[in-house]
Amino acid sequence: MFHHLRSLAIGFWLLPMFLLPGAIRALGQSVVELQRKGNAIYRDQPAEALRLFGQARELALQLGQTDRAANIRVDESTVYNVMYDNYRRATTSCRAGLQLNPLADSTRFKLWASLGELYHQRNRPDSLAFFWKRANDLLTARPALERETSAYVAVFWSNQGLSYLEQGDYRQAERCFQKRLLLLVNQNTPTRQAIAENQFAYFYMETGQLARADSLFGASLYHYTASDLTRGWLLLGLVECRLKQQRSDAVPELIHEATQCARRAQADGAELAAYLDQSQGKYWEQKNRPAEAKIFFARSLVTSRRLGASNRLLWRGLMAMSRMARQPNDLPNALAFVQQAIQQASVRFRSNDLSQNPTPADFLNGPDLFESLCRKAQLLRAARGMVNHLQLADQTYERAFALSDLLQESYSSEWTKLVAQKKLRPAYREALAVAYDCYRQNPNPTTLARLLNRQERGNASVLRETLQTLQNPYSNAPLQLIEQLQQTKNRLSVAKTAWVERNSENTESIDSELVNAELAWNRVYQQLHPYRRSRKLQPDLLAKLQNRLDHQTALLQYSLTPDSLLVTVVKAQTVRVMLLPVSGADLNRLSSILRHEAYRNPDPFQYTGQESAQALFNQLLRPIWSELRDIRRLVIVRDGPLHYLPFEVLETGRRPNDYLLRYMAISYGYSMSSLTENRVSDSVGTPSVLSMAPFVPTKTALATLQKQNLDPLPGSENEAEVVPGTYSTAGNASKRTFLTLLPQHQLLHLATHAEASDTDPGNSFIAFFPDESSYRLYAHELDVLDLRHIRLAVVTACRTGNGQLHEGEGLLSLSRAFASAGCPQIITSLWNAHDGTTAILTKLFYTELRRGQPTDVALQQAKLQFLEMQTSRGAYSPPHFWAHLVLMGNPQAVFPTASNGAWAWLGIGLAVLLALILVTYSLYQNRRLR
Repeated sequence: MFHHLRSLAIGFWLLPMFLLPGAIRALGQSVVELQRKGNAIYRDQPAEALRLFGQARELALQLGQTDRAANIRVDESTVYNVMYDNYRRATTSCRAGLQLNPLADSTRFKLWASLGELYHQRNRPDSLAFFWKRANDLLTARPALERETSAYVAVFWSNQGLSYLEQGDYRQAERCFQKRLLLLVNQNTPTRQAIAENQFAYFYMETGQLARADSLFGASLYHYTASDLTRGWLLLGLVECRLKQQRSDAVPELIHEATQCARRAQADGAELAAYLDQSQGKYWEQKNRPAEAKIFFARSLVTSRRLGASNRLLWRGLMAMSRMARQPNDLPNALAFVQQAIQQASVRFRSNDLSQNPTPADFLNGPDLFESLCRKAQLLRAARGMVNHLQLADQTYERAFALSDLLQESYSSEWTKLVAQKKLRPAYREALAVAYDCYRQNPNPTTLARLLNRQERGNASVLRETLQTLQNPYSNAPLQLIEQLQQTKNRLSVAKTAWVERNSENTESIDSELVNAELAWNRVYQQLHPYRRSRKLQPDLLAKLQNRLDHQTALLQYSLTPDSLLVTVVKAQTVRVMLLPVSGADLNRLSSILRHEAYRNPDPFQYTGQESAQALFNQLLRPIWSELRDIRRLVIVRDGPLHYLPFEVLETGRRPNDYLLRYMAISYGYSMSSLTENRVSDSVGTPSVLSMAPFVPTKTALATLQKQNLDPLPGSENEAEVVPGTYSTAGNASKRTFLTLLPQHQLLHLATHAEASDTDPGNSFIAFFPDESSYRLYAHELDVLDLRHIRLAVVTACRTGNGQLHEGEGLLSLSRAFASAGCPQIITSLWNAHDGTTAILTKLFYTELRRGQPTDVALQQAKLQFLEMQTSRGAYSPPHFWAHLVLMGNPQAVFPTASNGAWAWLGIGLAVLLALILVTYSLYQNRRLR
């Protein structure tokens, strides 16, 4: 879909840059004239342009102007590529330019950048990486090149952005497009504006931001008014966007206009016409008229094969024909078409055998190959008449996920990985259903391990990779490179903070620094790729998990499939897997009702969540209740809308207010592996406590708080007084103070304000006392910290446990940011809670915690004691006042237990006794010798 954007960029940027007066002033007039004439006529008379370029090049060599001759080689390469589609002549021309000597850095950069793009167009990723790396290294070493040849550098960033977009690295694509805009901020024209808007529109469309994409596609057409082939390509983008939005009524008119543009271009418009046929087919498909749709898809397929056009055009046509064959349940043809599509998305794979798949590294376009493999697996699952169809489907999904892992290893941005995971989620759910079918068909340790592995793949994989990198950094990487990575990471964090807190002044410099910082981080990240350790799942994950569980503890893992809910119950000695007849829609409906009731602040007698709480208990826990008969501690890994719910408020229905809380201590895990890997350190002794309450309303603090429109929190002063340690309030509780004291403590208590960003989770923040310009600690700043020394963080600020729900990763909350920095346990708040009741709960909690109770048990006991303090149907008995605090992570003791203390004293006593015996024996021996 994106290859035509490269053509636009080349046509409007690549050649005209050589006409800058400053670049040609010192050259012989005849050489300049010949080159100028060639540039002026190359679109209408390419053969004549090549003749003029040849004469200019020979003359330049005779005059000893090797640098000018090399520049002309780039001109010739462009004509061969754009006008004749002659890849070999184009690359030969650029390589010949590199043989000339001496060459200016700007010329060498143009040649490397051009060769990289040529190999990009011909799907040669290794050669592309080789030349673009050299071009990037030269730009890093010589930043002045951005000024000396800004137009060409802009094209280079544009082409890199398109390459990243094709491979699903969306953040880097966005930064490259932004870099292009920054370079040409003072050189804009309507045509350049249209190209920029079109590129960003495709970025937003690929990342699911369809309204923004639609707006930018429209803007690009507003700025580019000529009724030529370029406008046809721009119209195609808007057509695709409208189809994705299911706004099909607006499509026919747009297709008609684009078709007219393609016809005017005659032979040059044939490829655009093929793409438009595919769009017309999608239009009829949405209108539920498959016969008409199939006509257009088939015509597009014929055209693309006749043209020998891009692999992606043919791939799209084959995938469309596979969909058409599936509708009348023609599975053999549907599978045949998708197998051909897999071949088009691969470099070497050409097998028609459905039992065969390409290796993960054998791809031209990674996302396309992944989609093809998942489509094939879906069809295989449905082909019940085929021998071993489930096993083939399972193997195909496994190959697809191996490819996905390979792609994501190259993504430097967590945001890109999260977007990728969101796109993969439907495939994970389908694959999970296949793995369950295989297990049910043949229950044995192998199929069970595959099923659990499939569940684990779909849970918090981005967080898992972050923690694995934190705990096992790059192996054998040069120290200098590791230091550069940390420096660029710190620079990026500072740039993000400045960007979030920017005002109307200096926005251009702040924008520029954010783009440059992220590009610099990505460059170092890619250099570390050879040293990156494999992020494979633990093969003995189940055994490790069961070794962690005692006879009173169980893990529940819930995972949505396309039409059901899979629950896995793991205990120390047994594993049980069950498919519950609960759809995602049912979960959403009941969860929304209970969430509304729990989150809102009710009057004493207005809580009405009992019915939905009992319904959810019956659907989620009743079928496995017998498995939990002797269980007192429960770790729950959630999926979908369950992330918003505290399971403690579910009710058995046996009696009023018979909450699950009364039966079990509950904590929540991100995944199975997070419970085995991210654990409290084995250090013993009482932890050093850092407690901060920045918004205690002291006389001196109130004026500052009012100036910043920050509400005081009177109850926060009482939250952690029961725990001795470093206790900072008001003006002493600043961000700078927190960061200074953090490395010296193992238990954190933050009673403060917070804000969860639902648009960009990295901009969620915890607020400290505003004694300086930046008093907010953002989630992206936590990513820079190493919190593995922390045993427990208690963050009672409002909504620190809430945030954007990201399928497969859970809530992108501030508590998750603490977890990604290595903090093994976090107590956090799901909603805006009552200040006074939170203070009571935390006091009760710390009293239990200091007795050596595990964190989950301490929190359970605190909540039960709080409920006992209420009279029947008391003012603070509804879940809103006590269920907001939840434990994320590994539920472990933070303080030494009383028994540990007793054993310690016993050990000391025995040591003293042994010493006395030895001394007595020594004295006795000395007397005998005398």
